[in-house]
Amino acid sequence: MKLGKISPLAFSRMKQRGISIAALDGLLARGKVECQLDGARIVYLDDPLPSPTWAGRPQPRLYAVLDAAGDVLTVERRVRSSTARR
Repeated sequence: MKLGKISPLAFSRMKQRGISIAALDGLLARGKVECQLDGARIVYLDDPLPSPTWAGRPQPRLYAVLDAAGDVLTVERRVRSSTARR
C-alpha cells in the first residue's frame, strides 16, 4: 500500500510519538489491514521484532488509521501485553 496524504493531526501525532515517515512507510508496506464498514482501514504490525530492552515486557505495536481514500488520519504506538486477550 502506498503512502498517501498525511493529515495535520496524523503528522502532529507522529512528531509527538517519535514515529518517522520511514516507519509509517514500512508499516503500510508490511502491515496487516483491517477494512471497516465505512471504507476506512486500520493497518498494524502485530509482531514487532523483539528487543533486548523489552525482554519480558509488553511489546510496542505501531498502527495507522486511513480513510477510504487512503489518507492517513492518525498513527500511534500501542503497548499491549502479550497475555492480553485478542
